[in-house]
Amino acid sequence: MLFFVVCVCFALFPAQVLWGAQNGLALCINAVIPSLLPFIFISSCIIKSGFSKPLGIVFSKILTPLTKISPIGCVCFVTGILGGYGAGAKAVCESFKQGQISKEEAQRLLPVCNNAGPLFIIGTIGINFFSDKTVGVILFMIQILTALLCASFFGGSAKKQSEKLCDSIKTYKKNKPSLGKLVTEAAGDCANAIAAVCVFVITFSALTEIIPFGKYSFLSGIIEITKASAQLSREGYAALPMISAFIAWGGLSVHFQANAITEGCFSMKNYYVVKLISAMISYAIAKICLGDMNVLLLVCSVTVATMAFWGIIRNLFSPEPSRQHGFRQQRHS
Repeated sequence: MLFFVVCVCFALFPAQVLWGAQNGLALCINAVIPSLLPFIFISSCIIKSGFSKPLGIVFSKILTPLTKISPIGCVCFVTGILGGYGAGAKAVCESFKQGQISKEEAQRLLPVCNNAGPLFIIGTIGINFFSDKTVGVILFMIQILTALLCASFFGGSAKKQSEKLCDSIKTYKKNKPSLGKLVTEAAGDCANAIAAVCVFVITFSALTEIIPFGKYSFLSGIIEITKASAQLSREGYAALPMISAFIAWGGLSVHFQANAITEGCFSMKNYYVVKLISAMISYAIAKICLGDMNVLLLVCSVTVATMAFWGIIRNLFSPEPSRQHGFRQQRHS
């Protein structure tokens, strides 16, 4: 029924649909494809080759004590932070397909790994909308801090890493696939993911032109955040908390993209709940800082230090060592 209503609206307002679709296509060509394609392709190659395991061990030295996510999850997390919407979701899906993470872990990782990247936040919002690179940097730092907090709360409960880095590298060298097969499969997966993302970007761009939501930044941001951010940027720094919340939320367009990229393998209920909570956290941090870099650095330092301290306490009082010690005593006896 919903799709029928959308089709009728498209037929009744052809001029607005054409204009919105053209804007969406331009957004895909100028921003989505250049920013997403390299990261999705490279992350797919890394995961398919098996190199994600030694790379995850390196990342986990810093991220796991802070967030308690697994080494493979750390790779997905970093991919999502650097690659932007879609890249993290693709990394999570590919890791699940390769059997490197369970379905339960993938569902927990998906919302904390599907984040906005620096090209969108710093380039589009900071430079294009605000004509101020510093604003983009501040918003990007807030998103990283928000993602770390959500990963700590909802990202998973990684067990202590048993495999050493050198052993993991040896396993990778022994089992890595041929370069030709690796590149071909990664390119095919990348093309499918990019096509799915572009379809939703163009469709939602057309949709926001014909529904009343497009006239109101708050309602527009629920669906698609680029136009809402452009509208809010006219209000200056006072709009930063709401823009920050929209970036953390992502919009229904991004959520449908994530569902398409993951091929509907995961339940989206937890995804929407975590994204809503991340929007609240991001709004609160931006409200406290309100464009002041010094305040933001202080908030980041205190939060990361607290997370690190909690990680140390959590490891010290973890029940795993006692279980391992008991197991050794049984073997010795």
